[in-house]
Amino acid sequence: LSMANSVETRVPFLDNDLVDFAMQVPVEFKLRDLTDTVRINENDPGPKISKYYQKTNDGKILLRRMMQRYIPENVANGKKQGFSAPDATWFKGESIDFVRRTLLKHHAHIYCAMDYSSVDTLVQEHLSGVKNRRLLIWSLVNVEEWLKSNM
Repeated sequence: LSMANSVETRVPFLDNDLVDFAMQVPVEFKLRDLTDTVRINENDPGPKISKYYQKTNDGKILLRRMMQRYIPENVANGKKQGFSAPDATWFKGESIDFVRRTLLKHHAHIYCAMDYSSVDTLVQEHLSGVKNRRLLIWSLVNVEEWLKSNM
């Protein structure tokens, strides 16, 4: 997602030497709390922030310590801020018009490979709250946009 919008979020963390070094660093220098594992169900309806994502600063310990020399302490030890695909609240309200314009028109490019009524059913299930289909809708919108620009 970031690269599609000309935002590179991985560099310099993809440097081969840095990756090799990070693979050799013991886990206790990378993470503080290894006892509490959270399993996430991406298809649970509704907001997940309160359920799954506690903003913590328990990761990248060695990196945080090193960066304290160069950046403000509150940044180096700041809480994690996630970057994810749309939440369940996306594709409702104002943004549903975008989904309708993109997917719910019979001449959309995606229907060279998919059945319109199936896509319509998926979107309607999401809108009515029967099932959280946000990730599937997000994927379908992106496939349609790719087909539109490349076919």
